[in-house]
Amino acid sequence: MMTMDKDARDAGILFLNEIGLDPGIDHMSAMRIIDHIHKKGGQIEKFFSICGALPSPEAADNPLRYKFSWSPRGVILASRNSALYLKNSQRIFVGPAVLFKDRFSYNFPGIGEMEVYPNRDSMSYIDIYGIPETKTIYRGTFRYKVGARLLIS
Repeated sequence: MMTMDKDARDAGILFLNEIGLDPGIDHMSAMRIIDHIHKKGGQIEKFFSICGALPSPEAADNPLRYKFSWSPRGVILASRNSALYLKNSQRIFVGPAVLFKDRFSYNFPGIGEMEVYPNRDSMSYIDIYGIPETKTIYRGTFRYKVGARLLIS
């Protein structure tokens, strides 16, 4: 998309790309927050963007606790990607074979424990989001913990 930007502008063409949940809404909300902080003179020390299209807890009724909202093939192929992120100024590379081993838990109010695993190349978003000052940038995906009991409130 970036390589076609100038040609599209010169031709008066508008491309609408990455306008769903992820990518899309996540980028817009990230830029709104980052721009607000920068306009106030602040800096971004740590940036986390975590997203997931999860079924309602009562519908998470299969062993993976996941409903395919897009191509099942695409989901499986995405799970074979590597990941790269920055943590406390250290570049962390995660190969596809260990992608789901590099995860952390997050207790989501009203839902319970969720797993978070890294999503592809977070490092490229340092420039895209204009936050060269950050020491941590992590883009990840929420998933229900397999075998965990979900809270339904």
